[in-house]
Amino acid sequence: MASIRLRDPGFLKGAAAPLSFKDALAVISSTFPELCVSSHRGLPALLISKEEIRSLAAPFDFALVGRFPGRRPPVDAIQNFCFNLKLIGEFSVTVLNHRNVLIKLMNDFDYCRMFSHRSYFVKNCFMKVVKWSPNLDVEVESPIVQIWVSFPLLRPHLFSPKILSGLGSLFGKPLKSDMATASGSCPSMARIMVELDVTKKYPDKIWVGSVETGYVQSIVFYDIPLFCMHC
Repeated sequence: MASIRLRDPGFLKGAAAPLSFKDALAVISSTFPELCVSSHRGLPALLISKEEIRSLAAPFDFALVGRFPGRRPPVDAIQNFCFNLKLIGEFSVTVLNHRNVLIKLMNDFDYCRMFSHRSYFVKNCFMKVVKWSPNLDVEVESPIVQIWVSFPLLRPHLFSPKILSGLGSLFGKPLKSDMATASGSCPSMARIMVELDVTKKYPDKIWVGSVETGYVQSIVFYDIPLFCMHC
């Protein structure tokens, strides 16, 4: 199935007509808690709880940021580039600033596929792809990347999606296994794509199984990029 262009390229889909705040707030669920207007660090503040932030950010679970350290091509060119990737779901591309665009995807398949490449050339302009999060400052480099993590000689009975996901969760957010792992055609090694923070240290061995009968499992991380905390 070919990817679908949004008629309105805005990340909110342009579904609603402009409303006064009085009209807009009248249709918001009454379960949304009252906002807290206060002060913080000597500044006027609108305080929003972590739970509210998570709820507001949920529609952006599969959002990425395209970063152009040099020249940024027009938005239309970036939209056409995404369209030509033959994504299976809808997407939108909107400008965050002169160097960054928000690429909002709608499913984890497109998200994993686009994020795993890390970088592209769009109209001869280099674009680095990073994960969007509520705490992302577009002017600061993100340490969150997708990494293939392998488990050499993982025991065959542990090639269960539940176990593989659990293994990946030891290091970050497990996303998917490779085809050989999913089909069991290469039992000498399991490979999982994990979204992790490259500024953290990770062990090269873990314990798998029960306390009494488990064993030490080796871990291999592939292509961890260099990350400078001071750049």
